[in-house]
Amino acid sequence: MSMGLEFEGGAAGAAAALALAAGLVWHCRRARAGKALLALRVLAVSAVACSLLRPAVTVSGQRLAKPPLLVLLDAGHAMAARKDAGGRLEAARDWLLRRRQAIDERCAPRFFALSDRGRGLSGWEELSSLTASSAGLHPSASLRDVADDLAARRERPQRAWLLSDGNAEPDPDLDAALAELRLPVDVVGVGPSRRERGAAIVDLRTPDFAFLHGRVAVAVDLEASALAGQALELTLSKRGPQAASGWEVADRRRIEVRSDLETVAATFTATAQSLGTERYRVEARAAGVQVAAREFRVEVIRQKYRIMYLSGRPSAEYANLREFLKSDPNHELVSFVILRNPENPSLVPEDELSLIPFPASEIFVDTLPQFDLFILENFSYARFHLPTAYLASLKSFVAAGGALLVIGGENAFALGGYQGTPLEDVLPVTLSDRSPDFVPGLFRAKPAAPEHPLVRLYDTAERSRAAWEALPELDGYARFASVRPGASVLAVHPEARTGAGQAMPLFAVREYGRGKVMLVSTDSTWRWRLGAALDWRTADFYGRFWTRAVEYLTGSLELSKVKFAPLPDRLPAREPAVFSIRVFDENFQPAAEDATALSVLWTAPGGQAREVSPRLIGPGSYSVELTGLAPGWHRLRALARLRGKPWGEDEVRFAWAKAPPAAPMDLRWLRHAAQATGGSFTELSGLEARALLDKLPPVARQSEVTSRRRPTASLWWLAAALALLLSEWAWRRWRGQP
Repeated sequence: MSMGLEFEGGAAGAAAALALAAGLVWHCRRARAGKALLALRVLAVSAVACSLLRPAVTVSGQRLAKPPLLVLLDAGHAMAARKDAGGRLEAARDWLLRRRQAIDERCAPRFFALSDRGRGLSGWEELSSLTASSAGLHPSASLRDVADDLAARRERPQRAWLLSDGNAEPDPDLDAALAELRLPVDVVGVGPSRRERGAAIVDLRTPDFAFLHGRVAVAVDLEASALAGQALELTLSKRGPQAASGWEVADRRRIEVRSDLETVAATFTATAQSLGTERYRVEARAAGVQVAAREFRVEVIRQKYRIMYLSGRPSAEYANLREFLKSDPNHELVSFVILRNPENPSLVPEDELSLIPFPASEIFVDTLPQFDLFILENFSYARFHLPTAYLASLKSFVAAGGALLVIGGENAFALGGYQGTPLEDVLPVTLSDRSPDFVPGLFRAKPAAPEHPLVRLYDTAERSRAAWEALPELDGYARFASVRPGASVLAVHPEARTGAGQAMPLFAVREYGRGKVMLVSTDSTWRWRLGAALDWRTADFYGRFWTRAVEYLTGSLELSKVKFAPLPDRLPAREPAVFSIRVFDENFQPAAEDATALSVLWTAPGGQAREVSPRLIGPGSYSVELTGLAPGWHRLRALARLRGKPWGEDEVRFAWAKAPPAAPMDLRWLRHAAQATGGSFTELSGLEARALLDKLPPVARQSEVTSRRRPTASLWWLAAALALLLSEWAWRRWRGQP
């Protein structure tokens, strides 16, 4: 222990005391007072001068001076990656905590957590509860926060430790930020040093819809790890129309992988060949082994409905239905009407007639595959003595996915010669040999399938039923022997019965092969259009019915107009998890917000289901954000209503994990950070704290002031100075001096 003297008044106090002393010397030389009086004055002024100098008596002892250490922990989201037991941040934190005693004995640590910003920790207690951030590591921003904090506190650490896996965000200012620390940084790598071999599809971009016979463009981003120097074989496959036909390769790509971790991009093109949902798969292989695969679907729609309309004679039904179909710009209509039958006499040579001969071969054989819907109205097959092969061609057309609409009349069905032909094979009914085959007379159609989309044409079943009941009467119907098993009867005659005793079908549908067939036993639906025009309940019934019939037969009515965006193989392990949904209207355009109601049901791995609220982000586009996800498989189901009626649904399943698959350390980044500051790089595995602590300056013994006594700062000193001044004043007054 030693004692010393300090003057805390500083330069200002010393200057003031010196000026006061100089004034006292000048006064003493000129004053005529006695020695005793001058002595009192000198003592009083000296007391004031000592107060200005602020002397302090110090007592000093010896202490151990530990070098300050800056400890930087990477708390970015990559440090949450799990590898066997625990996350990387947890491993780094536990390594420090287990060596707390050795670190405290050797240095004075100061802790900072780094992510998108740098945040100081209060000490070991806050370090023990540190968790990874949802943000990535932004080196320059977080390191500058650390440098600013040290400058504000006037702290100058001797050295720094950085514990990280090196998976930081790209940062061109890294070197400048490291230089601002002005100290060597010893970098400790946390995590595995080698990548797991494999690949993952991180982004998949597909069209929501494609036009039939049009191109399907697919783009995929694939992350390949530990595949440097190998070739990736990428294929786009499409499942055949039959479940047993398997996957057919639509396009191929071959890409060379050049680095240990590389994201490769590829684009594919396929042709939409069948209406409805087409299923595709993107697959990646390396050395003949599958390393990644992803399935998705594309809804195939028609750019225009190509319709062939063949009528056996001019009629009000033909005129009204043809005009209605042609009025829709989405319909491409080709129509033929028979104006002159073979038995009609001609008074002039055939080549002088303006009417063209009936192009039966072109209609039934040559151009048939080019159409989506074939309408056969009141046409007599027997009258033209057509080969049976023409009707077999029509049957094959339906089986391959085409749509057929057969409208009755006095020249149709059995009277048209179709009994026992390939056409009868595809009809929803079997034809009758009773005579007469066609029965004229007025009647009102009675709906028989209230929930069928061709019967429930309005938003509610009640309104649809009221509309059917208010329709004008139809005129004439065809007789049938029976309804085929599997056929759907939409409306029936109120009284007539088939030969098998069933209600006589007026409207019926049936699936045959991949196509659909619709039967309309009367050619008088035009009465709905003209006779119901003044009734608000049925004014638009005709248009709704035939529009819906075309959509139903061609398959467009069944297409889902609600669709989730394709998900990548690996969802980022950050919350909220975001999913996109699109809703389309009848024309496959984005559905209007004010007409759309979208609900999303989320089912967690334990089976708990709850509804989540989608957020509109654009025309027909919605976003769903999920938080609090548990590890395991989740399911999202979206259901939409358009203008109050059910519109469609879609479902997606995804796996969620608290941390992504372990990615290795970025050794290049870690070594660069160490070399740029003059520090060292080591891996956490097997590292002992002594190897890093020995790089610090040794603990030194320093003299430290343990106590200070300031006599001039007490009230007694001030009282003594005042007493001297009063004594000097009283002495002068007693002696009678001025």
